[in-house]
Amino acid sequence: MKRIAFFVEGQTEQIFVNRLIKEILGSSQVNIIQKQFRGGTNIPKQEIVRNSSFSRNPLYEILIFDCGSDNRVKSEILENISSLRSKGYEMIVGLRDLYPIPIDDLERLEKGLRYLPHHLKNDAPYFDIVIAVHEIEAWFMAETNHFKKIDKRLTGRFIKERLGFDPYITDSESRTHPAKDLDNIYRLVGKSYTKKYNTTIRVVNKLDFNNIRQQLRYDIPSLNKLLKVVENFKGKK
Repeated sequence: MKRIAFFVEGQTEQIFVNRLIKEILGSSQVNIIQKQFRGGTNIPKQEIVRNSSFSRNPLYEILIFDCGSDNRVKSEILENISSLRSKGYEMIVGLRDLYPIPIDDLERLEKGLRYLPHHLKNDAPYFDIVIAVHEIEAWFMAETNHFKKIDKRLTGRFIKERLGFDPYITDSESRTHPAKDLDNIYRLVGKSYTKKYNTTIRVVNKLDFNNIRQQLRYDIPSLNKLLKVVENFKGKK
């Protein structure tokens, strides 16, 4: 069975990766285990299983760790990469937002996150990092097909007249706080965007993953990189 592990910043990223995995690998031959890291520092750290789904005849096993914050993604990878490799995980992938770090520091941040200390040098070929600019919600906002699934009134003209920008033509990665933009857009029709579990599930389930995989990826390098990681994992024999 082929195995891959994702270490993500939070619940939103975990929900998105879970859905993306099912879109690319299918759900009939994949085991997905979603865990949370909680505690640490002054409280003993715990590894909690948040959710899991198992196939009768799995070809793939996917671990998706919610690290609880952006700055814990790398540290949790450093702590777990060797044990995961010893258990047969062929890729360990980190996913986090750039926000609140400015775009000018993206290259420096990516370089720092990709660095592994000398004692882990043998694990380096099996490790990668993806940084969403500025937030993963930039990917959601760029997938404009979902707006009319939220409410048919959410056209580009309608949004621009009220908020001053048109998400249908605006580069979502140029928006500093796309999660707030999403909330403002949804509030135009009496809804809202929050980080709550049910809200995120609802939004992710409205995203057009065919559009994401076939078109949107080529406009957003970080999204394309994540898609390639999963596609390459699927393609390896």
